[in-house]
Amino acid sequence: MIDNVKTSVWSNQQLSLGEGPLTHHLRSSLIWCDINNSAIYEKHFTAAEVRKFDLPVMPSAAGIIDERSILVATDLDFRVLDLDSGDTEPAIDFPEDSLMRSNDGRVHPSGAFWIGTMAKDGKGCPGAIYRLFDGKLTKMIDNVVTPNSICFTADGSFAYYTDSSSRTIWKIATDPATGEVADDRTIFVELANDVPGVPDGSVVDGEGNLWNARWGGSAVDVYNPQGQRIHSYPVPVRQPTCPSFIGDHLDQIVITSATAGLTPDTVGETDGTVIQIHVPVVGRSEPLVRWL
Repeated sequence: MIDNVKTSVWSNQQLSLGEGPLTHHLRSSLIWCDINNSAIYEKHFTAAEVRKFDLPVMPSAAGIIDERSILVATDLDFRVLDLDSGDTEPAIDFPEDSLMRSNDGRVHPSGAFWIGTMAKDGKGCPGAIYRLFDGKLTKMIDNVVTPNSICFTADGSFAYYTDSSSRTIWKIATDPATGEVADDRTIFVELANDVPGVPDGSVVDGEGNLWNARWGGSAVDVYNPQGQRIHSYPVPVRQPTCPSFIGDHLDQIVITSATAGLTPDTVGETDGTVIQIHVPVVGRSEPLVRWL
């Protein structure tokens, strides 16, 4: 099924690898990364201005510390970014080599930060999914080439993730109090052979539905808690990367995207921008990260 709805450009910066959108409900803003160009962007829900923070590392995902600060996962470490001053301070190093970087990540309802790692060239050795909780970084899931779709049920009892090239989104039980893996994974969604693209970033809404950006498929798919696709929204970008909720009531949804890998003659004017899908949603606020 394809749901034809209105879309618009919410932020028109054309990024190489727009990823990791974080709805910072304490600041009424959206924060997102350009991994390849080592930058973070912030735009308030109702403002036209977009702020840019240039970093000496490659950021990919973030969690909320407080109204002023976020914890950013990069190719080298977790580091604190002061959104008022722009200052950064390294906090915890990654146990990966220089050929690896962080990719998709999100904070579990317990405050645990799940983060995936992968080869910088996308072709090297597999990465993994780690959990940062109360100052301790532990590896939970190994041999993941391109970790994506990390998100959680509202009660923290289940996590979702994908290894994008597998075209499968898995569901796995987690400890609601710590975000630690509690059981073996099961298949949540397998893309059919005739569905173009691969699953990228996801977020779970207030009704328990999973919204997944389909990289290479120019679509955002919505799955109910049973894994049935209930909506598929076409978007005017070839490589949507991850959805996030915006608005004072978190009742709107936007999607980051990427131009990386596209040739100059195939990059459209909206590729790499943040796109809004004009449909009603019931969003959820992101929990604060417990990193110390």
